[in-house]
Amino acid sequence: MCSGKQKRAAIMARRRDRRAQAALAARATLAPVPSRPCGREPVDRQRLAPCNSYGEPEFARRGYYVDLPFTCRDCASQEVWTAAQQKWWYEEAKGYVDSTAVRCLACRRQRRGARMNNNKDNSIKAS
Repeated sequence: MCSGKQKRAAIMARRRDRRAQAALAARATLAPVPSRPCGREPVDRQRLAPCNSYGEPEFARRGYYVDLPFTCRDCASQEVWTAAQQKWWYEEAKGYVDSTAVRCLACRRQRRGARMNNNKDNSIKAS
């Protein structure tokens, strides 16, 4: 039979041993964090535009954006929608989460210019 003083000493010794083992385990698990692979950006779910959907988009489930290849609708050129561009579109511009890139930069600029010219012509006719 042990006295209270002996029990307390045994308990304290076990605690010291557990703390020492935990400290060793913590030092062993601290490995250098690998750099983010090229072509990937993390998703900030709080900044995504709200959508009325039963599920979440693939990039949100995955947790990061990846570079996506696409073919331009107008000129049929092969393009890449980069992860950084997707991050800007979904989080900064609050684009619809189910939308994707369909036109290259040159075709988007050409289309935008044609729309601006069309709007100027309509405003002249209206006055």
